[in-house]
Amino acid sequence: MLSELFQHLLTTGLSTKLVLEFSLIIVIRYITHHDTDNIIKWVWWGTLFLIVKDIIGGVLGLEELFHALNIVTPLFILLIFTGNSHPKNGLIYGIISITGAFIFGLLSFFRVIPPIVLDIAAVFSILFAMYLINSNTKENRKINTFYKIRASVLTISLLLPSFAFLLGALASPVLHYFLYPLQYLAFIWLLLQYSNQEVDLLIQDRDGLADNVDTLYNFVLNSSDALRSGGDLPKLMNFVAKTISEGTGADGVMTFLVDDFEDQVTAYAVYGVVPPLMEVPESVPRSEEGFKDWLTHLKIPLGEGFIGEIAKTGKAQFITDPSKDSRIIIHLSFPIGSIIGVPFLIEERIIGVAILTRKKSSPIFTDKEFDKASLLAGFASVIINTIYSFQDVSERSDIDTAAGIAENIQKALRPKKLPKLPNYAFGLFSESAWGVYSDYYDVIPVSKERLYIVIGDVAGKGIQASLIMVMIRAILHLVTNTSKNTATILSWINRGITGKIDIDHFATLQILCINPVTGACEYSNAGHRPLLIWRNNLGLVDAIDVESVPIGVEKNTEFKSTSFTIAPEDVLIFYTDGVIEAINSMGKQYGVKSLTTLLHKFHDLTAAEIAQKIRENIRTFMGDTKQHDDQTVLVVKAK
Repeated sequence: MLSELFQHLLTTGLSTKLVLEFSLIIVIRYITHHDTDNIIKWVWWGTLFLIVKDIIGGVLGLEELFHALNIVTPLFILLIFTGNSHPKNGLIYGIISITGAFIFGLLSFFRVIPPIVLDIAAVFSILFAMYLINSNTKENRKINTFYKIRASVLTISLLLPSFAFLLGALASPVLHYFLYPLQYLAFIWLLLQYSNQEVDLLIQDRDGLADNVDTLYNFVLNSSDALRSGGDLPKLMNFVAKTISEGTGADGVMTFLVDDFEDQVTAYAVYGVVPPLMEVPESVPRSEEGFKDWLTHLKIPLGEGFIGEIAKTGKAQFITDPSKDSRIIIHLSFPIGSIIGVPFLIEERIIGVAILTRKKSSPIFTDKEFDKASLLAGFASVIINTIYSFQDVSERSDIDTAAGIAENIQKALRPKKLPKLPNYAFGLFSESAWGVYSDYYDVIPVSKERLYIVIGDVAGKGIQASLIMVMIRAILHLVTNTSKNTATILSWINRGITGKIDIDHFATLQILCINPVTGACEYSNAGHRPLLIWRNNLGLVDAIDVESVPIGVEKNTEFKSTSFTIAPEDVLIFYTDGVIEAINSMGKQYGVKSLTTLLHKFHDLTAAEIAQKIRENIRTFMGDTKQHDDQTVLVVKAK
């Protein structure tokens, strides 16, 4: 009996498939460390399903079932890479396909349906697979694998078995030992190409981020110069215009700031050649110098024309053909090729506008350059707001000290309010020891499936520490909009910060990415205190830690991540050193144990109430002892 089964496995080519599937597992393990988009876990499940499918199909010995399964295998492989922009969906679609093949194969074997149904299925498999290979190639990053190698190679390797089946070569050894296994070789080839592509994209992303961080750093340096000059806003706006022009290749850039009292925008800088976009008085000389001088003193009511509309709505504009836009006046002496308008925003408040132009003779702006303009405007917004904070401090209290400036910078960085989510509630208290915070926290909702929670502590005080927070926050908001994991995000922040700060201003940082729908979490740490989690189903506190060095110590540090899941009624506590290192009159530290004790006692309360209980307990513990470090506690409770 066993010898007959063994002989059957050899004649069906199952042994060849299993060898290739074992090779596939080796390839998957090899490329896992390159998988920053986390698709390999779905490929693991897909490979396991292929193995189970082949063993069942081979052991049962039903010829019709065997061929039906092999007909849909290329669909299964392709769908993992092209499944509605996510391999999880592809795996689901593939399982449905193979389940359908089981049903059709069994029905054909028992003659419930005629054999021609399998021929029709083979034709459908060929057509659908060719559609998957050739459609939407440029829209989906995963499908770009097919774009980098010839689609014809994939078509032949994946679909030859179906063609052979249609030609009636069912008993041919070539079909069993070469054509069917060829599908698995194509799968291995796809994975290797995906790995190479991911490495290339990672390098490109890192290089792009490095350029952006350098730009941000230059913004920070120039804001420092502006602060030392007593809040020289025109000087900063000239630098902003120059930086945006150089970063996007614009022929000219004009920057405006909103005057809330006058309901208008006022021009602050004109860099390069900027044509007027509206009617120009007859008294203005029709020359480059004449237009530039007039534009430098331009004031536009909010909502009026192209510029005024952006200043009022806060919506970026990208015009590829200005001649067709009624809001724009074209002057014959300065023909315009394309225009970008981006707002300067602080949260939802519009503080200004940047207008980028290219001549008719220059190439039209690209989508990538439009995105870069928006990114640079975001950097500039933070720096402009820093100057506003400085001016506000000076005007209100006649304080121009570094502490006053730094305090206002940090107030601008902290979230004005925590988000309201159906499945999670937040509680917070954050108190400074000296008026100037070194603690940093943020909650960044990216999508329905991704929520980032960040807490950190910058060594030192004053303007330099505050500007480091500016850089960390800007990089965070940039990188969390990508699909990179938390370890990669920390690595990129570290690469961006290291070398641009002195060793005395390193920062600890902790980042958690939650899927609010499933409770799945990914956590990374850069020298910060462990995350505490009240596990309601277990009735205990779990400390999650990933050992690492702080941000800014070593540029090439590779951070690690760990994954876990939180359930309803679980409570997460993020905190800084100032909490557990608080000292009472006896010289005793508050300690982590005090936090865990409070979690045991008050976990049934709301997140806000838990945060308040912790605050009260720390105050009671310290008594009259002076607070020596900033204290921040962020509580997250799953509903």
